Amino acid sequence: MILIKYIPDVMNKGGVTMWALLFCSVLMLAFAGERVYFFIRIKSDSGSIIQKLARFLSLNDVKGAIDYLRNLSGLLPRVLEAGLLRYDGDKEDIEAAMANGIQQQASLLERHVGTIGTIAVISPFLGLLGTITGMISSFSEIAARGLTGPGVIATGVYEALYTTAAGLIIAIPAVIFHNYFRARIKETLTDMEINANKLLEIIVFVKKGKAIPAALVPAKED
Repeated sequence: MILIKYIPDVMNKGGVTMWALLFCSVLMLAFAGERVYFFIRIKSDSGSIIQKLARFLSLNDVKGAIDYLRNLSGLLPRVLEAGLLRYDGDKEDIEAAMANGIQQQASLLERHVGTIGTIAVISPFLGLLGTITGMISSFSEIAARGLTGPGVIATGVYEALYTTAAGLIIAIPAVIFHNYFRARIKETLTDMEINANKLLEIIVFVKKGKAIPAALVPAKED
């Protein structure tokens, strides 16, 4: 509460650039919050999904497998569903369908992450710009009024440095969020590719009338 009452004063001292930094901070926090919620919501138990699909397919119940996936939320079920919808095609058709599905889901994973990265890059520069313009304004006022002395100069400089500090305060968490989301995107895409390949292998074994290897589907569900 003590800090909040100083915010209007700091914003005024920082000038127009401080308002731009405030906008960047609000945007960054909003997008970061949305991405955190998104990644929580799309989390899937891929092992359990593959197990259940293998059981449906071993019974030649492709429709049941598709219906099962349609009742699940998340990105992985959409990718696997795309493959099963091409079940009657050849291996290349099924593989291409799931590859296209992964590409479509990748665009959802990437949403807003680029903007967070941009904010991480430009915030320090906006802060530096605000500092420079603030110092120019301070020295111009000193020259116009004929004021001199270390105290007068120091006052102008410390007020101008508010924007540099604000830029760094925004950039540091933005970099952390950006790197975290990039890692989650890579992890999610890898998981989708691995499980798409597993489903493709299962389909190939089922179509050939062969038993599904235990390495793909454990004998018992957790």
